[in-house]
Amino acid sequence: MPMHNHGNMIVRLGHFVQWLGSQAEELGVEIHPGIAASEILYHEDGSVKGIATNDVGIAKDGSPKDTFARGMELHAKCTIFAEGCHGHLAKMLYKKFNLRTECEPQTYAIGLKELWEIDPAKHHPGRIEHTVGWPLERTTYGGSF
Repeated sequence: MPMHNHGNMIVRLGHFVQWLGSQAEELGVEIHPGIAASEILYHEDGSVKGIATNDVGIAKDGSPKDTFARGMELHAKCTIFAEGCHGHLAKMLYKKFNLRTECEPQTYAIGLKELWEIDPAKHHPGRIEHTVGWPLERTTYGGSF
């Protein structure tokens, strides 16, 4: 299936995430940047109740600094875990709810970014060339993207 980009936009990810966050906040979503979840909280029936965060502002010796803030419990009707497929909370959920029993093992790839100097006359801002799988044939896993 060929890929088509007609009508699509190229945006900076940082700008998009900032805009998306503001849209969510306008809908009443609470966003807590810079605060990491440390544990999952459960209802008595075993369903997810929310998360708890770590205390912050603690010195290496364990004493509270001037910036100390107590961790908090965040309860929600719907808790979204967006820490990646191998985050520490995701691993706890996999184990508790037996979520990986019929899954294929994770595969990994290395991504490289090249910066080329080219003749300005050959530069086309916004142009995208898809190379999914190239230069390998269809039956071989891998290639460029």
